[in-house]
Amino acid sequence: METRPAIFRALRHRDYRLYFWGQAVSLVGTWLQQAALVWLAYDLTGLSTWTGLVSMATILPTAFLAPFSGWLADLFAKKRIVQLAQTGMLIQAASLAILVWAGQATPERLVLWSLFAGLLQAIDLPTRLSFIKELTGPEDLANAVALNSMQFNLARALGPALAAGLLALVGPACCFALNALSYAAVLAVLWAMRARGETMEGTVARGGIWEGARFALNHPPVGRLLVLVSLVALAGWPVLSLLPQVAVQRLGWHEAGYGTLLSAVGVGAVLSSLLVARRGFSASPWVYLRTGIVIAALGELVLAHAPAGWCGMAGAFLLGMGLILFIPTAQGVVQMAAVDGVRGRVMALWTMGMSLATPIGNAVTGPLADRYGVSMVLTGMAGLMVCLLAGTARKRNGAEW
Repeated sequence: METRPAIFRALRHRDYRLYFWGQAVSLVGTWLQQAALVWLAYDLTGLSTWTGLVSMATILPTAFLAPFSGWLADLFAKKRIVQLAQTGMLIQAASLAILVWAGQATPERLVLWSLFAGLLQAIDLPTRLSFIKELTGPEDLANAVALNSMQFNLARALGPALAAGLLALVGPACCFALNALSYAAVLAVLWAMRARGETMEGTVARGGIWEGARFALNHPPVGRLLVLVSLVALAGWPVLSLLPQVAVQRLGWHEAGYGTLLSAVGVGAVLSSLLVARRGFSASPWVYLRTGIVIAALGELVLAHAPAGWCGMAGAFLLGMGLILFIPTAQGVVQMAAVDGVRGRVMALWTMGMSLATPIGNAVTGPLADRYGVSMVLTGMAGLMVCLLAGTARKRNGAEW
């Protein structure tokens, strides 16, 4: 009998194993492109407003299209939807590389290309999230969610580190071209997977697009957790679009320094993911959630007032550790609570909340940082995070909320 360490037990499933390794390649390419795109926007303009707009355009479509995408995920074979979306992403990355190579990149065009990527992600993300259970079964779902987070954040560390070198040596167009090539890995493993992700007959028509919202309303702990996740995203994720300004104005760094800060976020996130994958969270999810909020707030404060590069790296590390201690734990709780017939639509609510909160945060924090300074904005975001911690401390009828 094959044995694996508990931390990797979900890899015993063939289809999940294929999915895991294909995504490992593609996610490095995704973060390589995102780091290069944000830096290019800042390099062209010198303003965090444009880095926020680029980030917002990538994420915002999911906020509006997620309910429809979740309904599609429950209606059609999930594998086919992901194949089509990933093919579109390959085309987007390749065309962006050509645009930059031709010297035609402008801030407005970067936002437009980011919007195209966001439209594809809006279809892809809820489908992939709801597909995971069918690749592993319920017994290994929590471990798979944690491994996905570890993989995502390891790519967050490796991608920007690679981008930092490539930006200095060959420029951003090469980063975009490599991302286009990385999608071939995902498409290859998708064709090899046996699972198709078919829906259960008769479940999709009930409630239509908004059946996931009905489920969340009828299960208050799920609904409350979905709201809390959105608020944490509002207070945490926009920090990433402020990192170029932190690197340049506070630390006196340039491309390599910005990539170092992003990589530090990824390293902290990977360590949190390993903890969740190894220990699980079913017995004490709220301990992980509260601890994650505290650590993320501390990271924002350290970044806001970092006097030197090592201190900025420590703040970025704590931010990544806190956010990813919180987010995979919350996702695992929601995934296990959702029933099969509406899982796609419930996870669409998850992605909609995360995707709406993040661009709103980017749109607000970028201009505020340009006007009042990045330190003041980061301090305010840490204060908001602490306020969210207070919202998790109450108990009702002996049960934790």
